[in-house]
Amino acid sequence: MTAFISGISVVCFAASYLVALVCEASRPLFRSGVRGATLLAFAAAGFVAHTLFLGWRAATEPAVPLSSAFDWYLLAAWVLAGGYVWLMLANPRTQVGLFLLPVVLGLIGAAELSSRAPFPQSPATQVWGAVHGSFNLAASVAVAGGAVAGLMWLIQAARLAGKRAPAQGLRLPSLELLAATVSRAAHFAAWTAAAGFFSGLVLNAVNRRRGLLETVPWDDPVVLRMGALVAWLVVAAGLGRALVTRPDGARRAAWLSLVSFVVLTASILWGVLGPTRHGVPPVPTPSASSTTQLQEAAP
Repeated sequence: MTAFISGISVVCFAASYLVALVCEASRPLFRSGVRGATLLAFAAAGFVAHTLFLGWRAATEPAVPLSSAFDWYLLAAWVLAGGYVWLMLANPRTQVGLFLLPVVLGLIGAAELSSRAPFPQSPATQVWGAVHGSFNLAASVAVAGGAVAGLMWLIQAARLAGKRAPAQGLRLPSLELLAATVSRAAHFAAWTAAAGFFSGLVLNAVNRRRGLLETVPWDDPVVLRMGALVAWLVVAAGLGRALVTRPDGARRAAWLSLVSFVVLTASILWGVLGPTRHGVPPVPTPSASSTTQLQEAAP
């Protein structure tokens, strides 16, 4: 059993999610009696393999979970994949996977492009690092979920406005449920992103007090992009609340959710491809005594 679990790779569950996405995309094209069972089997198999992979890394890697960018993106994908499997079991006729699975696969791709090196670890940074990573994880999942709900709202609203019957196999939740999901996701994303950002500032301050000056400079791109992301999410949540009483408030909130997802995607790409000191092992500042010893030992 141990050999089986250790042999699970990212390709295993990514391929399962891809097959499930192909099955979802084929729904409007033709009817099939076995497609539902096949879709659920591949989605569940991918989620189980995904879970075992993360569990194996947590049990065998020296660092704690959420301790590398690679783990972080895979955990975000795992949360969304779990939500998809739950929705499939709760309402198998609702075609959510066509919108949700591409986000899952995109996060897995971001993980493959990210470093597997653990972030700096110490008793203080482990606690604040877990808080920081958990809030950022929750915010990213909320933004992705809200964007999926917003996109489905726009599609459903356009169909109803045009008085068109739903496409074969394309069943979406009601506008009321989607609008409520968009609103709740926007506010949850704003608060958790703000908490993640400020806990990251505390984490950085803790590292600086311990002399780990090279962990993340205050002008590092990761600090700037996360600050911009938090500012936008707070503004988007505020606009969504202000527009809730307007006749077109739900439509504008749906578009805001898509813009938030674009901003999040740009932030992730910036973090994956751009230069940063985030996650680079820190270099302790030499103490005065050690500096004196080095000077005495110098010829």
